[in-house]
Amino acid sequence: MSWTVPPPPPPPKPPIRTGRVFAGIGIAFGAQVVAVLIGVAIAAAVGVAGLWVEIVLQVVLFIACLALGIIWIAHKDRGIGLGLLIGWGVSVLIFPVIGIGVCIALLNNQGTV
Repeated sequence: MSWTVPPPPPPPKPPIRTGRVFAGIGIAFGAQVVAVLIGVAIAAAVGVAGLWVEIVLQVVLFIACLALGIIWIAHKDRGIGLGLLIGWGVSVLIFPVIGIGVCIALLNNQGTV
């Protein structure tokens, strides 16, 4: 029986950098602001369709942040991936509520000056 040396352990993963997490949060916040502004602009222009556009944009943004966040965590910079997921989760509670509220206010005031 011969003795073999076990292979060396894999190198440790680099630590998650706080700055990268905040960068990912900023990216998600920026995308959320763009989505809300597009929804509000369409609601101001055409009415109720803006609310549907806002909902569709939120679904697309969710899928994008989830997919890119997982890919970044698994294969690239874990900080940015984690930031995308955290940023989307926080921003989806804040920005769409503001955007939909503005859309409803615009719809209620269409006939008045």
